[in-house]
Amino acid sequence: MLGNAFDRLAHRGGRGDAPPALLEALMPRPPLELLEDVAYGPLARQRLDLYLPRDPKARRRLLVFVYGGGWDAGARRTYRFLAQMMVACGFAVAVPDYRLWPEARFPDFLHDTAAAIAWLHRNARGLGGDGSRLALMGHSAGAYNAAAVALDTSYLEEAGASPSIVRGVVGLAGPYAFNPLDYEQTKDIFAPSREAPHRAQPIRLVRALAPPMLLAHGTIDQRVLPINSVRLAAALQDAGSEAAVRLYPRHGHVGLLLALANPFRRLFRVLDDTVAFLDHALGRPG
Repeated sequence: MLGNAFDRLAHRGGRGDAPPALLEALMPRPPLELLEDVAYGPLARQRLDLYLPRDPKARRRLLVFVYGGGWDAGARRTYRFLAQMMVACGFAVAVPDYRLWPEARFPDFLHDTAAAIAWLHRNARGLGGDGSRLALMGHSAGAYNAAAVALDTSYLEEAGASPSIVRGVVGLAGPYAFNPLDYEQTKDIFAPSREAPHRAQPIRLVRALAPPMLLAHGTIDQRVLPINSVRLAAALQDAGSEAAVRLYPRHGHVGLLLALANPFRRLFRVLDDTVAFLDHALGRPG
């Protein structure tokens, strides 16, 4: 199965968090302006790369992609393949780094995610964009970050921005319903949440008037089980918020992300569903 092959290709040191470098070479090369190593805060990992389409209409829609890596690994430049793909679909794309374990613990990486979003909102106009047309997209731990910041209004408020600036969230294989204190890999990272464990679980942060969410998951994902997306979507709907879940057969954890890659677009619907949702949340280019 091609979905399983994606996961095997992406496997690195037992973690499987980095997509294969060959995908970047296969991506479309849309005309864009790349702003690298832009500081959104004073710390070393508070940097982002910004991919700006040459088309001024496409610049008006801003997508912030938050990568995964278990909160202890990851680098923004690994995801150029995804940024190029989404630029070709009519978005400006920002990929921020954020602090990782052991330098950081919960909720440091959420504060960084919110700070990057707030910076982009404040500076969108100067870059030819529209700060009122901003959406989030994340994979795995990055989907967790995106959902937590969108649901817990305190992070954006502390960053000096209104929670209403987030117009939509695309979550890919996010661990929204797990308790990080129950797992060896994450219990130390999330140790500060013992005082308020509900703040570390996006499903317990559900609220009315949350941004619309598209929660996507591969049905054969064994690292983050699909029930995470199913349960969060149901909880959001019960609270009166707009949420949809999409389950993709034959996709594993990393395969779901790599299915966004252009050479395989016609084989799977992940990219088409994502773009359709973002068109609904942000409006079409123009």
